[in-house]
Amino acid sequence: SVRDFPHDEHEITLKVGILAHRGKGGRWDKSIYHMGLAREEDSQGSTRVPQGLVVEHCHIPDFTFDPSDVRFEFKPLIYGGRKVFERERGDLHLQVTLPVYRNSTHYDTSIFPMLIVLNIIAISCLTRNFGSASAATEIMLSIAFVQVGIRLTLDSRLPSVRYQIKMQKVMNSCFWLLSGLVLESNVVFFLVMKRGWSVGDTDKIDLATACVALMYNIHITMTYFRGRGARRLLKLP
Repeated sequence: SVRDFPHDEHEITLKVGILAHRGKGGRWDKSIYHMGLAREEDSQGSTRVPQGLVVEHCHIPDFTFDPSDVRFEFKPLIYGGRKVFERERGDLHLQVTLPVYRNSTHYDTSIFPMLIVLNIIAISCLTRNFGSASAATEIMLSIAFVQVGIRLTLDSRLPSVRYQIKMQKVMNSCFWLLSGLVLESNVVFFLVMKRGWSVGDTDKIDLATACVALMYNIHITMTYFRGRGARRLLKLP
């Protein structure tokens, strides 16, 4: 699942088994040749790593991994969706599993900080005096259009799935935050110009809105980094 993109984690699994000629008297008679990890005497000097495998020069684009996480397990073979055992011993296959972690450095250091800074700039526009309220609204709308452009650019790189992934949720939250700020600015303008409210009263509304927006900005940040566990932080830059 890529629900936590760009902090998603996956497991690459390789299954190795011998299916042909495994019957009695066959080339790989299971009563004679049992599947198992090679020992030092089996290698005849061709390898110095008994009962294992060295993962060194593997490269997975956009992902990183720790070679020490590789796991070897023998599991029953599955035929037609169900496990089949014959007498005391059924056929086994070797399953090699390696956890991989998406390298999110580009999103963590370039994309997401830019979104948060744009949000803070938009929030700071609420501190402008009432005489320049129109200019502040135009700035917030310009920032909203910038974030829409970022969203359209990132959508072409995001996985195409039916559910909402974390990066999309974060960008949507930023857009709704900016939309709320623009709406609040228009409401304040209406109260002063049409309802006769004093600028001092609307300044209190601006201050309360700025505090709520800052708290929501912190919530967006926590939502974004929630998928980076302690184990992942130790393995990724």
